[in-house]
Amino acid sequence: MGPLFSDLSGSPVPDWQNEFKAAMQSGEFQAAKAAIFRRLKAKAERPPGILERIALNDAIFLLKGLHSERGALKTSTTQPDSKA
Repeated sequence: MGPLFSDLSGSPVPDWQNEFKAAMQSGEFQAAKAAIFRRLKAKAERPPGILERIALNDAIFLLKGLHSERGALKTSTTQPDSKA
């Protein structure tokens, strides 16, 4: 399996990416979401380059996937067992 998000090797790592990585490693998904949101808000003042856009898209995709998985887990654990 690949890295959690695109690596911006050779480029200075944007602040949001360090915040996102730390939040994901500690399981703080709301903090990870907030890091992306703050960067997207700042986009007008400082537009991202192509590599940063790829990293932002990867981060958003990862969070969406985790959200879907968590929702599926909640649904499967709260459904009564039909074989009872």
